[in-house]
Amino acid sequence: MIELIDVHKSFGEQHVLRGMSFTLEQGQTLVVLGRSGTGKSVTLKHVVGLLQPDSGQVIVNGVDVASADAEGLREIRRQVAYLFQTGALVNWLSVRDNVALPLVERRDMPSEEIRERVDESLGSLDMLQHADKMPANISGGMRKRAALARVLVQEPDAILYDEPTAGLDPIMGRTVGRLIQEVQSSGERAAIVVTHDMDLAFQVGTEIALHYEGQLVERAPPEVFEQSSHPVIREFLRTRERPGKASP
Repeated sequence: MIELIDVHKSFGEQHVLRGMSFTLEQGQTLVVLGRSGTGKSVTLKHVVGLLQPDSGQVIVNGVDVASADAEGLREIRRQVAYLFQTGALVNWLSVRDNVALPLVERRDMPSEEIRERVDESLGSLDMLQHADKMPANISGGMRKRAALARVLVQEPDAILYDEPTAGLDPIMGRTVGRLIQEVQSSGERAAIVVTHDMDLAFQVGTEIALHYEGQLVERAPPEVFEQSSHPVIREFLRTRERPGKASP
């Protein structure tokens, strides 16, 4: 479904991706761990064409993203939804209108159907009672849920989560983790979750990998990843020990 093949990307002298390669199939939830500034979000932006590789290929459902025209990119972004770290809600639109925005922009759906889809999406995340509020008048956790509702209303094949618990307290972070688990529980969607939140990684991932020097290191199920002998992973796990876990 999603495939990166030997992708390289530099910004000036900073070589961020150095042969990034992986595949993601339906139902998989791949968590990409790594320290801030290592290029995790850069990887996600390549999947939806927000960035183009210097070399290599990004394939989504058989389509080379770099060679897609404007309509092709729009279709890719319908299939693969991006949940931005900030939520990226439009401040002057209500929660309901924010969630409706991607459907309105398509211009191929009756307003009544849009309303039903939006209410269903908001209701699934316990946000319907906040539908008419403005983003500035709801909590950070609610803004995350509203942003997720806007993603779900598109009925995508895959969701890219960029630091979904950033700025949230641990309790709300676990709540967001449960929401991701619920979204993925049907097995109908793929997901990539970029994070440095260890609790979230082990809560939602079917597989975990470490983003290191522009590549993914040792992609494996959580229980295997946690026991990895790779020195870089061992160091990362030591410096970001999960609460309740003994140091290795």
